Amino acid sequence: MPNVRPRYDGFSDMPSGLRNFLLADQFTAMDAALQKTYALTPEQTSLLGDKFLDAVFNDATLPETIATLKAALVPVVIPETKWKEFESEFLKTHAWPLRDLFGDELTQILTTDGITSSGWSTQRVILKPLTFSGAASEVANIVGFSLMAPQSRERLRDLLMSKSKGVRLDPQVKESLVRGFDFGGLGLDSATADRTLAVINDIIANAEIMSEDQYADWLSAENRRKVEAMAAQSSTSPEEPEITALKAAMPVAPPSKLDESVEQIFAGIPGKPTDDYLAKRLKYIISSRLRDVRSSVELKQLLLRDSKVGGLGMDRASAESLAAAIEAGYAQFHQPIMDEEKLKLDKQLEEQRVKVEERKKREAEEHAQWYKDKVLARKEEEDQRSKLAEQMKQSFAQSNAPAAEVHPMDLKERKTETARFGEMVPAVAAGAAPVSSTPANTALGVPAPVMQPPMTSAQAARPEVKISTASAALQSAAPVGRPRLDDIAAYGGPKLMGPVRELKNLTLSEFRRMGKTPELSAQKVMQKIDVLSQESFDRRVEGVRAWQVSPLQKDYMSLVQASFAAGKPVTQLAEDKRKAGEDVPSPEELAAIITLNSKLHF
Repeated sequence: MPNVRPRYDGFSDMPSGLRNFLLADQFTAMDAALQKTYALTPEQTSLLGDKFLDAVFNDATLPETIATLKAALVPVVIPETKWKEFESEFLKTHAWPLRDLFGDELTQILTTDGITSSGWSTQRVILKPLTFSGAASEVANIVGFSLMAPQSRERLRDLLMSKSKGVRLDPQVKESLVRGFDFGGLGLDSATADRTLAVINDIIANAEIMSEDQYADWLSAENRRKVEAMAAQSSTSPEEPEITALKAAMPVAPPSKLDESVEQIFAGIPGKPTDDYLAKRLKYIISSRLRDVRSSVELKQLLLRDSKVGGLGMDRASAESLAAAIEAGYAQFHQPIMDEEKLKLDKQLEEQRVKVEERKKREAEEHAQWYKDKVLARKEEEDQRSKLAEQMKQSFAQSNAPAAEVHPMDLKERKTETARFGEMVPAVAAGAAPVSSTPANTALGVPAPVMQPPMTSAQAARPEVKISTASAALQSAAPVGRPRLDDIAAYGGPKLMGPVRELKNLTLSEFRRMGKTPELSAQKVMQKIDVLSQESFDRRVEGVRAWQVSPLQKDYMSLVQASFAAGKPVTQLAEDKRKAGEDVPSPEELAAIITLNSKLHF
């Protein structure tokens, strides 16, 4: 399903990261660099920025923006032969950092115009909130180091949290980054630590980072908002008469004890929120308390929490009063609600039992039909064998019938054959003794009779083949026994491998053959993991562990360890080894592997 981009009314409505990106001096410098490289006039540079902002504000799609720019610049300013170069540079500097915003539109342009993003920066503008763990993965992806080592992700997460809350300053964060891994640090070299610190500060400044619990509440509220928006849209859209008639004919289910209790408690609460959204949130909070999803302590914390992160933002006195009213309703309605839920569960179990019995009966009938069909098929097969055997007997009887009188034309052909090739005798089947030859027994000095095997029906039905008497003599001297079957070595051929074995045996060369680009190859690996995830979580864990012990992953971890030992970035070390003639992953392949590893932690 294609992503639906948001529409912003102004810079104030944008996420802070997007707003900071568009208002930063770096964005102006990118336009100036394009103006200098392609000799654009100030008016053309201004057009470039205006059209791009139209795409950002969703007044035009990104493909429409590219088409407008091409119509304005080609061929007056930029020749047709250099347009793809200009387009690639424009997308790399302007649109690629906003790939989370443009999504499918950017992918469509890159695919249609044949532009590859290999080697482009992994840094992006973050539009949605991040957990501290997710922010740690983002930092590792941008800088280009691995978090596969034990405890490394947790240590980087703690550094991010302490830095965002002001517990640690930049020098303290860097000291923890360069400290040895055995002493509680990450073991980075000084240059990598500086780059990591800069990325950490950039993410903290431009993205909203929260705890995992807060992110879960935010995600729940966001999903609920989308569902409510879809419901509001469907309620305002006109329905077809048939759908309206079907809805009118459907029975209306009576309200449950839970719904009635929530409405009754909500109606008796003084000072309820006037905002519809906060009112619905309060009803959800009451419902969660009545169902024992939240305790009384968690209820008060949720009432005090800011409304922007899933709470109601109430002061302590109001929260205490509201919590007391909800607890009174809990004492009154909780048990009837649980009794109703138990009845529903018993009903569902009974329905499930009936379905299981029906399925067993259906499977028994299907098995009986299958067995019947199998017996009939076997009988038909036996009948066909009997017919075939009868046909073979008739053929054998016909082959042993007395020979008919030789035709004069056949006699003439035999004379011509004898005059040309000499005396000819019938050829024998493979492994049988010749008809006109009797080999001598050299040990006893007497000729030994050769046993003639009976002629089969297949041999009798074949056309007669003749050979010379010399060939018959050579054939008689050859061993007549048939080859033994146990002397034949069986070859099983290539064996099929499942996803786990394929991941476990994955090498660098096989990884390159999986896709045209490293990104596509990494997607193929991720697809195998997703296939295992559909079976069970244990199968997913098995697939991830198989990937972690694959030859490709071992080569990558060896590079990481060597980079730590040499004090070089892993990409630079890999490039040096490639120049020296070693077959190691390229920087693009390393980036794909790092991104893949960040998605496969569990």
